[in-house]
Amino acid sequence: MGEEEQEFLEDNLRTIGAITQRYLKYPSIAGQLGQEGINAVEFYLHPNGDISDLRLIRSVGYTLLDKNSLKTIEVAYKDYPRPKTKTKIRIKVYYKIYGR
Repeated sequence: MGEEEQEFLEDNLRTIGAITQRYLKYPSIAGQLGQEGINAVEFYLHPNGDISDLRLIRSVGYTLLDKNSLKTIEVAYKDYPRPKTKTKIRIKVYYKIYGR
């Protein structure tokens, strides 16, 4: 990883996570079924704001939640800060049912 990529991640990864969290909607059926856990996604963020190679790198074990994480990134990325160079982003997505 280059110096610009490292600097971008240090400065912006928390922001990217917060933006993603704003767009994340817990699928109601998953909540009703008691599905929770953590998955992780990876993609490249480009200087023009586009993303590429979006993929799941760690499954939560529930297809509904895994697909939801990918769909969330496909919507949220438009609000991400833009790097100066193509940068690999890895994000963990947490699904937790509170009050159980």
